Amino acid sequence: MGEIPRNSLRRWLFTTNHKDIGILYLVTSLYFLVAAGALALLVRIQLTYPNMGFLTASAYNQAITVHGVVMLLWFLSPIAFALANYIVLLQIGARDLAFPRLNAMSYWLLLFGGLIAALGFFTPGGAIDTGWTVYAPLNTAKYSPQPGITLAGAGLLLLMASVTLSTVNFLVTIFRMRVKGLSLLKMPMFTWGILLTVFLMLLAFPPFAAAVLMLASDRILGTVYFLAPEGGALLWTHLLWFFGHPEVYILLFPALFALGDVLVTFTKRPIYGKKIVIAAAIAGSVLSLMVWGHHMFTTGINPVWRKIMTVLTETISIPFGVIILAYILTLVGGRIRLRTPMLFALGSIALFIIGGITGVFNSSVAIDYGVRGTYWIVGHFHFTLVGGATTALVAAIYYWWPKMSGRMFSEKLGKLHFTIYMIGYLILYLPMHALVDMPRRVYTYPAGYGWELNNLLATIGAFIFALSWPIFFLILYKSLRSGEPAGNNPWGGWILEWLTKSPPPPHNYDGEPVVDDSGTIRITTLPTNGGHAYHEHYSPWPITISLAAFLIFLGAILFLPVAVAGLLLLVASVVGLAKEGLAEKFKIPEAPEGA
Repeated sequence: MGEIPRNSLRRWLFTTNHKDIGILYLVTSLYFLVAAGALALLVRIQLTYPNMGFLTASAYNQAITVHGVVMLLWFLSPIAFALANYIVLLQIGARDLAFPRLNAMSYWLLLFGGLIAALGFFTPGGAIDTGWTVYAPLNTAKYSPQPGITLAGAGLLLLMASVTLSTVNFLVTIFRMRVKGLSLLKMPMFTWGILLTVFLMLLAFPPFAAAVLMLASDRILGTVYFLAPEGGALLWTHLLWFFGHPEVYILLFPALFALGDVLVTFTKRPIYGKKIVIAAAIAGSVLSLMVWGHHMFTTGINPVWRKIMTVLTETISIPFGVIILAYILTLVGGRIRLRTPMLFALGSIALFIIGGITGVFNSSVAIDYGVRGTYWIVGHFHFTLVGGATTALVAAIYYWWPKMSGRMFSEKLGKLHFTIYMIGYLILYLPMHALVDMPRRVYTYPAGYGWELNNLLATIGAFIFALSWPIFFLILYKSLRSGEPAGNNPWGGWILEWLTKSPPPPHNYDGEPVVDDSGTIRITTLPTNGGHAYHEHYSPWPITISLAAFLIFLGAILFLPVAVAGLLLLVASVVGLAKEGLAEKFKIPEAPEGA
């Protein structure tokens, strides 16, 4: 494909450059945030007062289910990989990911997966409405015959194909394409967070993919994997939570380790006990694959197994306690600058501590029996993943925004955003812990139980919290339009990405980054972009293959001729991909003799 103007639509459709893909991930994840956030506001309006009729039971169930699934899988994880695509390559000094076209395909599969899941709203019976855990046998055609659930399953399969491509790509890139002298222990914290995340993805997503395929078989082919009375429902629960609990850490690690890079810059101190932090995170990763059973205390599983899961659940709090203590000790004696990224970083640490403490209570079988189905769990879950992960990723976006855009943002508006964000957040989620006796899967409730005030406060907080996000978008927009030039290193950072231009050139570095034995980073000045001839590459096949997969799933569920068209497009696209001369486009020319 010939040269494409950098500002054209074709560039964004066909690009394989990791920075462009990162921006696509960022825009898409923020879109899904707005969509899922709007559904959350509908839910909060319905629960403001007793016996509200704003939503029907069916509409409420669809809203709460799609909100949960989209926030977890199409917002939190993709926004982390938006930063991973853009920043990790800069932090390790690589020109691009090992497999650029697979990286583009990963993005398009994610997007089409989200779209096919959302199409359920426009089908008879509406979108998926089983709750975000999609428990069996409610998820089977016998009890939920609407095609919206099957469409959501297809979306999840496309998402998991996207995850598989990203996992392989980042593992190969981080292990094989780091610059000279950058050992694993010298890697920045954020890159370590992504490395641990993709390892967990590699282990956690395949069992869930198997579960979704089995569910599709039940719904389309008439099998009875999850309808069988001999433990069918329990089988789904095991497969779901074997994925679901590591998924919490898949969402946490990028955010938690991005905080490390923010703290280093704004305290002017290295991370306290960095090697211990990394060891603790590795231990936490391993333990996260072993504690899924604490989500199943109320299912009647073996009492001995419950005791084992209780001990493991309490144990997993230790590595994360070590990480947070190390971050707090990093602050001690540091020259702290309370700029917008640092404010959100400190807020994230505080909220994550609350979420972690409330989670320890749930390791007790006796307490879990009482609170498992209540709003206590909703409060704990949101303090962990909104307070801990989302707040930290907002800090990370503010931190790396000058590098990505080349422009500074308004500190005054940034601090206003932080203030409204935190006030709204606390008013929204703190009252949920007081609703320890309110069931969390009801669309309305009677008066007289003492739940009215806390629900009213939560709804008020939800709208204040929602108000903070347009301010965030306005800050980024104003920065792009009229922000002051950022320069290469506006924060005075110590990490490799701050040694290149803002925004970076297509080849990332005008020279070859080198890390010496002491950890000092320098850029060696070499001709022709550091001695490497870099050519931007565009390919139409990642988007066409992803579109073909979308059409195949859509047609198989709703209208078979569409699936046939998708299959033909898939064959043509795979042939085109095979013919494409990618190797020649990235070939490094040999220097002439005597040069």
